[in-house]
This record gives sequence, structure tokens and C-alpha cells, in this order.
Amino acid sequence: MSLTTTMTTGSATSTQTLGFLHVRTVRGAARCVLHAPEDDAATEPAEPTEPTEPYVLLGIHSLGRATLVRRGSAEACLPGDLFACDGAEPFVLEEEGDFELHLVRIPRRALTLTDRQVRELGGRAPFTDGTVASLLGPLLRDITGLRPGHAPRTALRLAGAVADLVGLLVAEDAVSGPQDGGQDREALMARLRAYVDANLWDRNLTPASVAESQHISIRYLHKLFEGRGSTVGRWIQHRRLEEARRELARPGRDDITVSAVARRWGFASATHFSRSFRAAYGMSPSDWRDGRTTPV
Repeated sequence: MSLTTTMTTGSATSTQTLGFLHVRTVRGAARCVLHAPEDDAATEPAEPTEPTEPYVLLGIHSLGRATLVRRGSAEACLPGDLFACDGAEPFVLEEEGDFELHLVRIPRRALTLTDRQVRELGGRAPFTDGTVASLLGPLLRDITGLRPGHAPRTALRLAGAVADLVGLLVAEDAVSGPQDGGQDREALMARLRAYVDANLWDRNLTPASVAESQHISIRYLHKLFEGRGSTVGRWIQHRRLEEARRELARPGRDDITVSAVARRWGFASATHFSRSFRAAYGMSPSDWRDGRTTPV
């Protein structure tokens, strides 16, 4: 992540890696903190060891008040307020006094969010309340204070917990936001998702069977998911990968095989499961199970 500060005298920056998360903390006196995309030739180049893959950036202050400027708008950002940005978009934090800012980068592959969901999340005002934000904010502050050297498995589990909460944050925001189809449509979507969750094990789970379960046409089913920037097939795949990832992460399951998990969650084969898992999370299922990771 390319990050610069104006008047850098007296400022301090520390970084660490936690599983697939990259955590950066900036402390200092009143100044502007600028985030600029890596491909912006007007900014300093990113560190050579940092990746250029797409990511989402979460930010939270432990100390200080700032004005968050992005997409031509300015919003107040107080201690404890959580904000999210697409890593490809620039923003400026105008810090009003002494501050401590934590920025946590999550690879897009670990979130399986659509482009539309990332854009909408990056356009939201800082989260000041809400069930998920009240859990995610303190967790982010806590992980920034962890000392280096924690077990790889623990680091991966914590990173996975953050990724899960970001997904829930997006879902909570979608439900609590403006309704364009009324409560009936939202209730239908809830039933569709519940049916998918109850039948993830079934290799024959298809858009046709999902539509039939609610007595709607396949065309209308696709329209419902298109309105949320996704497809039925991608949602089924996403949920299968999430549940497989959770099972592999359970303590005391070191002897569980990748093939068994693939069968349990409806994948056609262990090969297909491993390929899909690596594409989503950047590592093999066995590496995730065993707590092995490489720096992001």
C-alpha cells in the first residue's frame, strides 16, 4: 500500500503481517495522511516486497480526530469509527492533532466480494455503530497491538475472522440500507440463502433446484442476484468455500483430509476444491489447515 504523510518529522510508522493481512500503524501530530494507488505515477512507489493484487483497506483511529476526504466528499472520522476503501482509490485523512491510525489491508481474494460490493463499501460513511462494526472495530485495534512471532495457525485464524466480519458488514449494510424491492423481496432472498446453506453438501445443487425450492423461475432468480452484483453460482461457490475454510480451521482436526472436506461441501472433486480454494484465498487447503502461509 502506498502511504505518505506530509510534514513527516515526528511521525512514526510500523508494519506487520498477520496471516494474509498487512497491518500498518501511523502515529504523529497534525498532518495529512495520503493513501495513493500503487499505479499512480505521481506518488512514491510501493515497497518492493509489497504485492499489487487488489485489496480492501480498513482504517480505524485509536487516537485523534480526522476528516476523511475521498470521491470528492469529506466526512468526520472519530476514534473508534471504522472506514473501508477500495485499495485502488486514493483518499486523504486530514488529522487535526496527535493521532494513531491503523490501516489493515485485506486481499480481495480472501473476501470474495463483487466489484459492486467493494465500490459500495468504499462509499459508505465511517461506521459508527451497528452489530458487526462494533465487533470488527475492537478486533482491528486488538490485532494491531499483537507482538510479532505468534503461531502461523493463530495468525491465519485471526485473519480469517476479520475477513468473515467484513463479509458480514457488507451483508448487514445491504439489509439495513434502502430497499428497492420491498420486504417481500428481502424475505425471498433470505429463504433462498437459507435453502442454499442447508443444501451445500448436495453436488446437484443448481440454480434450477434453488428456483424450484421457492417456486420461482430461473430467470427471476438470476435477476434477484444480479441486483446484488452476483450470480447464483458464485454465491453457492462462495458459501461452500467459506464452510470448508471454517472446517479446516477447527482445532483438533489436523487429521482431516482435503478430499473429505471437498465431499462434505459438495465439490465435484478434491482437485476442483483445491483449485477453487487457492484462487479464493491464495493458498492450498492443506496449507490453510496446517497454518502455513507466505507473506502478502
